[in-house]
Amino acid sequence: MTIIVNTDEFIDKEQDVLAGLHRAVQPDSIELESDLALIAVVGRGMKASRGTAARVFNALAKENINIKMIDQGSSELNIIIGVRNCYFEPAIKAIYNEFID
Repeated sequence: MTIIVNTDEFIDKEQDVLAGLHRAVQPDSIELESDLALIAVVGRGMKASRGTAARVFNALAKENINIKMIDQGSSELNIIIGVRNCYFEPAIKAIYNEFID
């Protein structure tokens, strides 16, 4: 399970939230990641098209951008990708070039 929160809003409540999660669901482990940018790839045609995710991931791989998080809803209308903040702009350009150019 992935939970995304704004660091500024989380920092003062981190220990309370982690303790609450441990009590509520008793996870084997919890890992915290920071410095992530989220990119949503959205399109009506994605549902009917095979290979869209592969194109996105290949475009990022060609630019040596590591994907830290992937989420796709059952609607198949979007893919949300988490990358390090420093790769946000190159990732946007790589995805744009893959689908628009």
